[in-house]
Amino acid sequence: MRLVGQDLSEPYSIFTYRYFLHRWPQLCILAVPKTRDDNDDERQRRPIGCVVCKIDIDEDNDDTGGCVSGSSNEVPLPEDKGEVYTGYIGMLAVEGAHRRSGIGLALVQRAIHRMKQLGCRSIRLETEVTNRAAMKLYEDRLGFVREELLKKYYLNWGDAYRLRLWLDG
Repeated sequence: MRLVGQDLSEPYSIFTYRYFLHRWPQLCILAVPKTRDDNDDERQRRPIGCVVCKIDIDEDNDDTGGCVSGSSNEVPLPEDKGEVYTGYIGMLAVEGAHRRSGIGLALVQRAIHRMKQLGCRSIRLETEVTNRAAMKLYEDRLGFVREELLKKYYLNWGDAYRLRLWLDG
């Protein structure tokens, strides 16, 4: 919550975090710096980055528009019901002192890999139009494409782009 709260424009409640963590624990990933030994200061073991994701039934391919509830023990796959799944990146945050070091890229790549393993055919997200660093990461480095401009999407009345990454079969 500390990481996300300091950078993202939406004030998420504890219930939002619990929703993601309890339903998709395998898609909520933390970056924690390595320590040389177990006697290092506790502050050095605090997370410096995180990505929080989920999986939905793809609205473009299914009329239900529902969410897929999964846990590390039970994850329904598209082959099970003939549904098409899409991943969703809800939050990405990296501490300011650790930005531009590849942590955000590594977190998103790991999340993409896991969503692909779970049968997702695409991944969606929204990001503020003014967030140039996020746009560069998602479009230039990862290959996401703009799907839609969402006017006054955020509580601060900021516009957003909805981006999508199509995954190879």
